[in-house]
Formats: sequence, structure tokens, C-alpha cells
Amino acid sequence: MLQIPVAYNGITSCVVTLREMEKKFFDILRIVQKNPVFGKTLMCGGMLDEKRMEILYEILYAIDRGEFTDTRNDIFQYGSLIGKKDLLARQIFLCLLILLDEQEQIIRK
Repeated sequence: MLQIPVAYNGITSCVVTLREMEKKFFDILRIVQKNPVFGKTLMCGGMLDEKRMEILYEILYAIDRGEFTDTRNDIFQYGSLIGKKDLLARQIFLCLLILLDEQEQIIRK
């Protein structure tokens, strides 16, 4: 009996953490959209490349507009550009998939 609440609390805290990361991620993307110099700095640091940045913009705009037809394909296109050791990009990829699933569920209701 004690294991279920502990597991539930662990899952709940993971979901909360993912939501916080998701919010921070989209805040960063919006900052980059408004300030291209910041985006160039991330690219120079090797954290993002221009192609992935372009795809992230498309995904963000589509989600903001509620257009999900091609968004899943765009997310997987982004995922296909991730290098083996790029943990930040992998986390962004997972957050995008979770966000898309949540948005699609909201629309279905």
C-alpha cells in the first residue's frame, strides 16, 4: 500500500517538473524570437543549429495557432537532427511531444 502513493508522488513530481521545463523552454524560444542576437549566441555555443532553430520556430507558431496537422512531423524532423550527445535537444524533443499530445487532447474534448 505504501509503494503506490510513493510512486504516484514520484510521477506527479516528474510531470510538474516537465511542465516547468516546458514553460521555461517556450519562454526561451520567445526570447530568441524577439532577440535574434540571443539565438545566434546559442548557435555559436553549439547548443542549437540554424536548421533546428528554424524547425523549433515552425513548431512554436503552429502550436500557438492550434495547427497540429504537420506539427508531429516537424517534431520528428527536429528529432532526426539531434546528435548522440545532445541531451538538451533530446529533452526539448520530449517536451515538444508531450506538449503536442496535451494540446491534441484538449482539442478533442
